[in-house]
Amino acid sequence: MEEEAERHRVEFASGTAASVANRRSFRDHERNDIEPELPGWPPRRGFAVRGFFGRLGWHARTALAGLLMLPLYVVAEALGSPSSPDKRGKLEERENEVDDFPVMWAGDGETARTLPWQLDPSRRSWRTVTQIELGGPDGLVRMTSYEDTARGNWFVSWGGGGKVPGSETVLWELPRKEITGAEIKSFSMAEADFRISFRDGSWTRLTTTSSDGARRIVALLG
Repeated sequence: MEEEAERHRVEFASGTAASVANRRSFRDHERNDIEPELPGWPPRRGFAVRGFFGRLGWHARTALAGLLMLPLYVVAEALGSPSSPDKRGKLEERENEVDDFPVMWAGDGETARTLPWQLDPSRRSWRTVTQIELGGPDGLVRMTSYEDTARGNWFVSWGGGGKVPGSETVLWELPRKEITGAEIKSFSMAEADFRISFRDGSWTRLTTTSSDGARRIVALLG
């Protein structure tokens, strides 16, 4: 019986420390910005680490959001559906998680630079869903996308949730043997971030929808 491929929703991770929250950078091995060099990528505002007042503002907004959400958490608990803010694990690499937040680390011509721009949620439509496909009989790892039928906007989505017919596309594929390892990155919400390392020394930091999903992806790539 042929082995069936598994699919999991993935995208480039985003920082969670106040200095880099919801931001990501793209670096070479000397930590130079390589974003402008990535062919065919739609432009976006450049990466910058928040200064003191930016971090202060982020903490204030986060605290306010937590207070506003607290009644919902209480109601959910009372109804028997535990719901609480995601927890973040231990800081592992300050230089890559607080002082900077690279999600692509690659020199000229290295594998991580070939990853599709659709993995960046700040560049694609909010209806575009990106997935990783693993464990198929052909030994390839793929990135695919499709358009979701959900209605709403960047901030709120309701209804739908199906796949627009004919919208599925293969964005990227690589022989599994070109991947040398994968690991969970604890300093992320619900520990849903993971790093994939390639044979040429490049790597990427991605995230998925849950810690269980991240562990499953890492197990399949391990």
